[in-house]
Amino acid sequence: MIEIRCWLEQLFNCAFERVCFEGNLFNPEMIDILFDNDKTIPPQFNVQEIILSANNTTFEIVLKFSLNYLSISEFLCINLDIDFTEQRTDVLFNILINEGNKFPKICLKFIKLDLYDQIMKYILTTSEDCSKMVPVIIFVCSTPNLKLNERAEMVEIKQLKKKQYSTNYQIANIYNPKIRFAFCNKQRNNGTIFCIEIRKI
Repeated sequence: MIEIRCWLEQLFNCAFERVCFEGNLFNPEMIDILFDNDKTIPPQFNVQEIILSANNTTFEIVLKFSLNYLSISEFLCINLDIDFTEQRTDVLFNILINEGNKFPKICLKFIKLDLYDQIMKYILTTSEDCSKMVPVIIFVCSTPNLKLNERAEMVEIKQLKKKQYSTNYQIANIYNPKIRFAFCNKQRNNGTIFCIEIRKI
């Protein structure tokens, strides 16, 4: 155990440009046991960008690891191979609207549109200032039909590649028009949207 702690301390004192955990992850409970009540070194991995994968078994572990044991300067990406229950959707939603101080940018791959719908409703109708929200949210998905919100402003369509284009627009909060978000929906010529980017302005 002492040797494991020693190696983890070495890792905590490093800074990594890019990290990818595709099937393996440090167990948060093990880190808790090894560094219980030790304030001399923050038990966090310092990374610019990190890619994680979560399935039905590891979903909670991956989120706990992300929230408590990562210091991310740029980008967190999570590949989600899970059943999107209402509870899991709510957990992800709460992270996106409350953990902006920990995550400058989050990309969630293979999401269901229920999560996007919740974020859109929050942006439009919240009475809060959205200061805790993750500044940049990227949803990688595949949806054939996503109707442009009726409150979309400054709509602009751009050609990206031969068979891809983007729809860029802004949406303001109903109660406070100064709270604005820029959207970029990337889609194929058949209309299928494969990426949605939401950015606080």
